[in-house]
Amino acid sequence: MVKRRKTRLKHLAEKVAKGERIVGMECHDTPSAIIAEELGMDLLCCGSPGPMGLMGHKSMATVDFEEQLYMLEGVLRGASSPFIICNMPNTTACISIEESVRNAARVVKLGADGVHIEPSLGTVDHIRAIVAAGIPVVGHFGVQGERAVMNSGHAPAGRTAEEAASILELVKASIDAGIFAALFEHTSVELTKWCYENLPVAVASLGSGPHAHGIFHVSSDIIGCSVFPIPPKREVFGDVMGEMRKAYTTYFERAHGGQFPNPDLSHHMHEGEAEKMASLLKM
Repeated sequence: MVKRRKTRLKHLAEKVAKGERIVGMECHDTPSAIIAEELGMDLLCCGSPGPMGLMGHKSMATVDFEEQLYMLEGVLRGASSPFIICNMPNTTACISIEESVRNAARVVKLGADGVHIEPSLGTVDHIRAIVAAGIPVVGHFGVQGERAVMNSGHAPAGRTAEEAASILELVKASIDAGIFAALFEHTSVELTKWCYENLPVAVASLGSGPHAHGIFHVSSDIIGCSVFPIPPKREVFGDVMGEMRKAYTTYFERAHGGQFPNPDLSHHMHEGEAEKMASLLKM
């Protein structure tokens, strides 16, 4: 396989300027990262679906920063050429500006290129400080999993004019703070399209329609492998969970019934060694 060049901010900006679509993926494991590298994906985000869909956290509120960083290390072992960012979970980017910068610095020290943050108007100054420290930031808008309690769940966002205006206010404040891209999750197509046509930063869509500079999806949803139901209106391209269930069921039934392990696949001693062993064991 030919080694790809490292994707940098200027390369993403060049794609936007040329009207070429950026393709990105949430990724939290090494096998997925390896395949993303082989395919030539532009951007990977080690995000919340790892701790939740893979490890079973029901809320991002229970996720430790160390868990997210551990998954990031796995992604970095599998991929090197995409622009790689990592989610800053729970309260890692809001307690104090100093702590937010320190936490973001931990992410890039491990080898990531930037961070992913679900902002609020109260944390915009934290983003500004992180960017001032030289760390690129992607802002996440619309459905924000880390604010699910505050937002009363994960309902699609921006479906009323008032809600769209509120989201746009936050997006503009985050752009002013220095984010280089805005990721919209399950946001109305109309709002995402308006942002795509009018905002000065790259716009990425995660279940928010086709009008965007970049298309983003979640690795565990792409392959159909999550401990939780996959969100409605999110396209799935495989059924890995179903295949796992079939394989585990077959193993369990064959082991329980005596058909596994297969004698033909067993290892045996070299000729004459079994007799020697029997003699040694008599001593």
